[in-house]
Amino acid sequence: MSSSTTRIQILIIFMLVIISLVPFLLPLYQYEPNNNINLKNKNRANGSQKIIKPAKQSTNALNDKKWKSFLNDLYSGAAQSSHTTRVCEPGACAPLRYFATNNYVEQSQQTPLYYYIEPNLDATGRNGMFASIPSRPWHESSITPLDPYTENANDLVRTTMERRYNDLVQSDSNSNNALPKFLPPQFPQWDRSIHEHIVAPDAAIIGMPPECCPTSVVHQHLTKNFSKDNVLSDEELKDCTCRSPRNYPIGNDGENINRPTATLVTAFYEMSSKHPKKMYEKTSLQLLSTADPMIIFCEPKSTWVKFFTEKRQHAPTIVVPMSVSNLRLLQHFPQETFWKKQFEIDPEGTTHHKSINTKLYLLWDEKIVLLQSAAMLNPFNTTQFVWVDTGYWRNPAPHMYRQSAMRINMTKEGVTDESMLLYQMQPYNFDREVVISGDQVLVGGNCFSGTYNGIANMYSAFYETFWAMAATGKFVGSDQKVLYRTCHTYPSACHIHKPPKGYRKWLNMLGLVLPDLGEKVGEPLKLTSLIEPLKHLPIPPNGVVDDATSTTIWKDIPKD
Repeated sequence: MSSSTTRIQILIIFMLVIISLVPFLLPLYQYEPNNNINLKNKNRANGSQKIIKPAKQSTNALNDKKWKSFLNDLYSGAAQSSHTTRVCEPGACAPLRYFATNNYVEQSQQTPLYYYIEPNLDATGRNGMFASIPSRPWHESSITPLDPYTENANDLVRTTMERRYNDLVQSDSNSNNALPKFLPPQFPQWDRSIHEHIVAPDAAIIGMPPECCPTSVVHQHLTKNFSKDNVLSDEELKDCTCRSPRNYPIGNDGENINRPTATLVTAFYEMSSKHPKKMYEKTSLQLLSTADPMIIFCEPKSTWVKFFTEKRQHAPTIVVPMSVSNLRLLQHFPQETFWKKQFEIDPEGTTHHKSINTKLYLLWDEKIVLLQSAAMLNPFNTTQFVWVDTGYWRNPAPHMYRQSAMRINMTKEGVTDESMLLYQMQPYNFDREVVISGDQVLVGGNCFSGTYNGIANMYSAFYETFWAMAATGKFVGSDQKVLYRTCHTYPSACHIHKPPKGYRKWLNMLGLVLPDLGEKVGEPLKLTSLIEPLKHLPIPPNGVVDDATSTTIWKDIPKD
């Protein structure tokens, strides 16, 4: 072997050794993770040195630090006053949101439960620490409409809502250590109890795949022939196939996807009310016949659980057994004190409401809690949500039978994403004292609808107004009267549809407007004047409130 060959071999071996050492040599010149070492890099263009500065603390880390500092001050009593001090021009402010402190902590770390106002709000009640935090674990752009004919549709619904519920609880449980991923529970909710009942194992998921067994009674209503001879044959009665199309609306992309775009939410608790039980058994069949997905709240182990389950085999449905005692407004405001007082000051207590159970007051006011909780989980992946009273229909409604009751896209019809669609029931004349007292009805409370954002905005506006009225001794036993003041204080939450002909059309919302049967959503009613929110208002206590006007609640707080 020649000497030149030997030198080449030695050179190759040397190069291989160097290459093999490169991975071990590189870390010696890499950026240190502790941010304490500045790297210097020669700039070949001008011979100067470029200093690479240590990375700054992330925005998330800074926000977490501010959040934990706020919590420490809150628990020590130094974070904020016990009342609000906003000064807003009428219609200029966003509704205040009262959030609940963390309930998901170890027993050894228990802290007092508070409601608090979002930190760092500006003068209009916006742009606070929670400004970029969503309240729900889903978004319209990321969901696929439910196909009720899918073989495993029930499992998909169960998995979807359980995952979203767990995301909310996980965010709440971590909120003592970091800024929450989702907004905390908001007054009058201090935990996820309503959500928990929706996802509970005893909440029955039914109607998938749909079974549409006909009946002779419905056949007579549809044909408008009530003759005893106008009945279906045995063969026709056994034909339970649900045929397409079901008149579901056009999808957002313009394609007839033949899938539901709205979830209907309702509740029924048997108690003394304006109407007898048998009337509700009869009239509820009109609503229950719809093809839209539905979530129904009712008393556990009551005959209504079986009733609703039997009547909703034809469409996606969750029957939620939840005791009336679990309603948030009953847990916060006792029937024997707070709601008894409401009956005493009810302007209709000696007439229209003479024989009602005072629990009906809180059920009326709880509607938006139930609607928003259902929308937050959105088990059926719809983009619109409708509250409907179970006894909405008094007369046959053949257009509802096995059809979608919600066939419009509200945003395309002109309802803004932050507004809830309401129906005007009475002529409008502004009277400031009447607005403040709430002793007037303008819109119907038997049916209203919105996108998630519209419902969330109304939730904040309605329950801040509810608290403001309760704390100043006004009657709050009617959601329609609370809505009257709500829309005058926070008009962006309300799209009040003006009827084209006459008033008191209590059935037109679900009879004509939402199913697109001849009455189009028009420009919203223009409120001639607005009122400003209260300058001084106690923050609601996270506990039992017998009297919202008490000196204990108003201690050291000036009254407007």
